[in-house]
Amino acid sequence: MIKFLHTPFPRPKKTYRNIFNVFLLGFIASVFIIFFKPFRIEHNGLWYFKLILIGMGVVFSLSIYIMEFLVPLLFKKLFQKWTLVKAILWYTWMILFVSGVMFIVKSFLAGFNDFTLVEYLNVIGRISGIGLFITFFTLGIVSYFNRQKISLISSKETYQITAPKVKPIKLNLDEVMYIMSDDNYVDIHIISNDKRDKIIFRSSLKNIESQIVNPLSPIYRCHRQYLININFFKIKNSKSRNTSIELKKFQDEIPVSNKYYSTILSLLQIHP
Repeated sequence: MIKFLHTPFPRPKKTYRNIFNVFLLGFIASVFIIFFKPFRIEHNGLWYFKLILIGMGVVFSLSIYIMEFLVPLLFKKLFQKWTLVKAILWYTWMILFVSGVMFIVKSFLAGFNDFTLVEYLNVIGRISGIGLFITFFTLGIVSYFNRQKISLISSKETYQITAPKVKPIKLNLDEVMYIMSDDNYVDIHIISNDKRDKIIFRSSLKNIESQIVNPLSPIYRCHRQYLININFFKIKNSKSRNTSIELKKFQDEIPVSNKYYSTILSLLQIHP
């Protein structure tokens, strides 16, 4: 569990598309409240109440924008080597911050008549509930129009690989086919834009494994000398005492130890 929490986790980049998505989220949340009136959020006495809700949606988006894109610029060290546990803590804090901003704005508009801790907790619940619903609703729409398989989060990340007394290298796990141990070095076989390449790096295979193998990555050990990207391989020989796998597009054949036989075969049956 501890190893899982320390797996790399992607940080959203400050792109025009992501910024647009943040403000789109606030707009959709406002529209959702206007039409479905969750948590009895309505005020029939004000003709401009819908405009207020749209404005609240803008405040909601601005709060997220500040926390997601501006704060990381001020505290760059904090956001280096971003992991799942850091993401959980950060987004928990973000919910509290955004809820606090929304609570203050709401209380101001209401003349601070309900400026209480109980109401703040209610706002946290509403923000969390509506935010989760809108997020999954939006993801559902995106998934509907994009039916391609969603790759594992970690496979899209760039890992910085370190070893004693050598210059670090960066690896995109989506491009790594397999890694082979060769005495005090490792041969990293990669493919990019349909072109194969090999990186020779001074390190032990165990050191590499400790930095890139995690519950979210597609990299698995299949032999004491090999780490493989499960997405590039198929079964060649599945006899328990003489198991081997090979690259789908090339002729490289790799042995599978009895220790890893069950795991590798089950994974390759899921990713044929």
